[in-house]
Amino acid sequence: MTKESNNTVQTFWIMMGSLASFGFTIVSSMILSRYFLKDEYGTYKQVIYVYNSLTIAFTLGVPKAFSYFLPRFDKEEAKTIINKLNSILFLNGALFGFVIYFLSEYISKFLGNEELNDLLKIFSIVPFLMLPTMGLDGILSTYRKTKFLAIYNILSKVFMLICVVLPVILFKGTVKHAIIGFVFASLINFVVAIYFKNLPLKGLTKRNTNLSYKNIFSYTLPIMGASIWGVIISSTDQFFISRYYGNEVFAEFSNGSIELPFISMIISASSVVLYPIFSKKVFENKSSSNNEILGIWHSVFKKSAMLVYPILIYFFCFSDLIVVFLYGDAYQASSIYFQVKLIGSFFNLIAYGPLMLTIGGEKHYFRVHMISAIILVTLDFLCVHFTTNPVLISIVSCLSQIGRIIAILVFISKYFKVSLKDLFPIKLIFDLAIPALSFLFLFRYLISFIKLENFAVIIIGSLLYLIFFILWSRYRNIDYLSIVKPLMKKYR
Repeated sequence: MTKESNNTVQTFWIMMGSLASFGFTIVSSMILSRYFLKDEYGTYKQVIYVYNSLTIAFTLGVPKAFSYFLPRFDKEEAKTIINKLNSILFLNGALFGFVIYFLSEYISKFLGNEELNDLLKIFSIVPFLMLPTMGLDGILSTYRKTKFLAIYNILSKVFMLICVVLPVILFKGTVKHAIIGFVFASLINFVVAIYFKNLPLKGLTKRNTNLSYKNIFSYTLPIMGASIWGVIISSTDQFFISRYYGNEVFAEFSNGSIELPFISMIISASSVVLYPIFSKKVFENKSSSNNEILGIWHSVFKKSAMLVYPILIYFFCFSDLIVVFLYGDAYQASSIYFQVKLIGSFFNLIAYGPLMLTIGGEKHYFRVHMISAIILVTLDFLCVHFTTNPVLISIVSCLSQIGRIIAILVFISKYFKVSLKDLFPIKLIFDLAIPALSFLFLFRYLISFIKLENFAVIIIGSLLYLIFFILWSRYRNIDYLSIVKPLMKKYR
């Protein structure tokens, strides 16, 4: 099997795990949205928001180090490296938990929701359990064991669904019961993750390594700095909407401002697979390495665009109907947030992070995130003080994301001495986007003259769109078989 085919297979396994993971996540959101009042659901989402916002700062960029260092050392040394990185995550997880517990009162006041105080105290054990699970993707992708990552992702979400949602359904549980269930699920996931972390190197003799903690932190701290700014970027719109518009609007925002699962699946899967590959090729420093890296980049970008753009456009055109179908009529306002998020996803298709962090772009990566965060906070502050429309917060966040991606891609184009447009399969993008948009907008216009239920419109639209796109791809010779051929060869 060729390396490209093997990369496709590895990416496929990660995508399958991510798809199942998202499926369980969306199911839990659909259920909790219906069993909790908007105010209660908003409180639950605020707890998760606090955890997600602080997580990156306390990981110190260490999860990225697994993919960066492991491909550069022998397996015997890798066992020592994994132990070192795990010890950092254990220590930081404990510190993270203490911070949440002792600052819960201040956090609840900061977010304007006093109910968070007790819930955050209960939740404070979660960081100690969940931080050591991080880096599993880097280990399994380095040693081409990503099918176990798919298994872990599925199991972890099953445990989460059972522990969080079932008490709410069966015993009419409150937000407190859901948080307690989250803690129990985290404990189970911790045990499973530690087992899988040791699986690829099981039976090998551990050997000391010359990789010191100083070497580790010299690589991870710039990433952590960028990640902290990244936390500010990702949490700014959530904070301003939560703080200034109340729990109900925050609940609408939380259900709408989500990335299309196929986008996050492909980006995360590509990142996991590409990170160790790019790291090894840059470390080898061969004359042909740059051409090989660009070749891999273009191949992944084209396949990602072929998979995602048609689906992305479909969800954009049917966003209002899909949101109501998922969450109910009470969350119809969430559709506008969903559309704004989808616009940003058009630019967020390629996994640029692994490439930036292996070609020496850590400082630029840090600066871009810092400047973007400062501009974003300033603009959001002006929005809440001079307007009353929370959607503007999402629009500003989307524009910030696009600007950030362009700034990073400019650096990459200069490094490889190519023009910016050469990083994109522009012809393919137009071949996918223009006819898809034209067909779907025409369908929505024509169907508006017929009274049909939302679900019927979604089904009919998807079937007609599928038929149209199959015919169009054949006419334009868009080779979708190139994506599935490696999988067919693997299992033939």
